[in-house]
Amino acid sequence: MCYNEHMKVVSYNINGIRASVKLGLDKWIEDFGADVYCFQEVRCGDELARQVLFQEKKQLSLFENFEEKGVLEDYFAFFNCGKISGYAGTLVLTKLKPNEVFYDMGQFWTDDEGRTTTVVFGKVAIVNAYIPNGNSRLEFKMKYLQALNRYLSHLKKSYSVICVGDFNIAHNEIDLTNPKECKNKSVFLPIERQAFSGLLGLGFVDCFRFKNPELVKYSWRSYRSRWDNSYNSWKYRIDYVLASEDLKRNILGCDILELDYSDHLPVVAEFENL
Repeated sequence: MCYNEHMKVVSYNINGIRASVKLGLDKWIEDFGADVYCFQEVRCGDELARQVLFQEKKQLSLFENFEEKGVLEDYFAFFNCGKISGYAGTLVLTKLKPNEVFYDMGQFWTDDEGRTTTVVFGKVAIVNAYIPNGNSRLEFKMKYLQALNRYLSHLKKSYSVICVGDFNIAHNEIDLTNPKECKNKSVFLPIERQAFSGLLGLGFVDCFRFKNPELVKYSWRSYRSRWDNSYNSWKYRIDYVLASEDLKRNILGCDILELDYSDHLPVVAEFENL
């Protein structure tokens, strides 16, 4: 429905588009050539994010305003950066123009933080979600997860669904380095893990774990651990690509890439015959 043969989807918490682009994120996007990029934690307004990512230079002539475009001209961009400057926000880049784009979760959830963007291609809906951190706002996080559960249930009535994002939850002990020390810490609380199980229970597959049942890989590590090999950073797999069960046979593979544009790492899933 989306692509004749296969589609590559990336989920990546970039922890600030300005900082990540300075490190070369835009060049990586072009070189890697995924079909759909879902970014979380853009951390600036829509207009500024667009200028930073596309390197647009607005120039004033004697007669008119015009824009000189730089990079990523093959992508449609959908910004949902929220109303709080320098905080949260989501962004979707896609080579194929979507049939529809939904912001927030309709009747199920709205916020000022730009946490949810959905793009629809035919009968496939891709949800880009940035689940709140529960360290200071656990109640808010749980309400968001409850709304996401209802929203995905609603979408599944009409679409095959791929839900990606930073969930801020390590589901099982294999998904973090210090499970005993984290049992009372947000990211590994029983209530959070149960909520994630509830999402899977709707009829979703954790693509990475489905394709790599025993593989130990993480999607978050501290910045310091990138340059200090002696630093024993706690690590978590908290970024996911989930696919509805009807797409299970279409999953070609799923991996976590080692990159240095953020404290998170991108999760990449490939699907065929969508």
